[in-house]
Amino acid sequence: MTLGRAAQGLLAAVAAWGLLAPAVPEAADMQAAKKEGEVMWYSSLSLSVAQKVCKQFNDKKLGVTCVLHRDGSGKLYQRYLQEAKGGVFKADVLHTSNIGHFVNLKKDHLRPYKFQGSEKFNPSFFTPDGAWNILRASVYVLAYNTKLVKPEDAPQTWTDLLKPRWNGLLAHAHPAYSGVITVGMLSILKLHGWGYYDKMAALKPKIVQSAVAVIPLVARGEAHAVAGTAAYNTFGDIKKGEPIKMVLPKEGVALISSPHAVLKKAPHPNAAQVFTDFLFSQEAQQLLVDQGLHVGHPSVKYPAGLPSLDGLKLIDSTPDEVKAKSKEIQEMFRKKFGV
Repeated sequence: MTLGRAAQGLLAAVAAWGLLAPAVPEAADMQAAKKEGEVMWYSSLSLSVAQKVCKQFNDKKLGVTCVLHRDGSGKLYQRYLQEAKGGVFKADVLHTSNIGHFVNLKKDHLRPYKFQGSEKFNPSFFTPDGAWNILRASVYVLAYNTKLVKPEDAPQTWTDLLKPRWNGLLAHAHPAYSGVITVGMLSILKLHGWGYYDKMAALKPKIVQSAVAVIPLVARGEAHAVAGTAAYNTFGDIKKGEPIKMVLPKEGVALISSPHAVLKKAPHPNAAQVFTDFLFSQEAQQLLVDQGLHVGHPSVKYPAGLPSLDGLKLIDSTPDEVKAKSKEIQEMFRKKFGV
């Protein structure tokens, strides 16, 4: 599936949900934002990248300070819901890699906002009503340690990982923590069903929390291959000189779209809009691209070695599919892998 078709599916879903709203704020109030003084960002972006984004914003000295709370997608979602249930609202903006979270939150918890310049973006990366927008995207890939795995033994397909040689040598992150893993697993289930994970569980992979944590495990040789992670994590570690090679499986790869939204009960609503404008500016979007991510800004330049979305066989999942399947995937993973 091309990115264009993925965009068509997203826009069709938007229309079907009746998301189009007549009145959406389209300009941030800078003076009001300065009076608020800070913006609390709940983000599942990897810690090192999220810190760079916050620093880039704070270095602009706009009178608004980015305060980061970084955690996995599932943890952030549960934290926000628990706080909201108790009438405590700390977060101003939310960013996770599970688009189903935003479907659930849309009615009661999200405040639409159209970031500046949205009309120029790739349509796969924004919603017409601004309920949420895609801050970044990546693809779900395999990776292996080049010092421990010979090229002829390297996996080229998802099912290659089910061979007996990988017994005890795989790393897999937990979908209850990671939105990347939830959406990635959904794509593999479309290809191979739950029987795939029965066979993988029998190989006793090493289970860690996040999609970020699996690559260092493989780089250190504690596992020989990762059974699925985001391309941007892998790209970053390869740039650092780790003995890692990325594989784009022949059956196809999931497109992991990671939304950003302003929260309805944000304690700093104007600062939330100023920060949102910054996140989707060319400056911030280029920073994300330099870390190996794909974005919707039309003027960024992609680094060498980063897989282009054009020509890839993308396995797309709609927001409704992710919402409907997330709980099942998390519960079945616990059952099959005993964690």
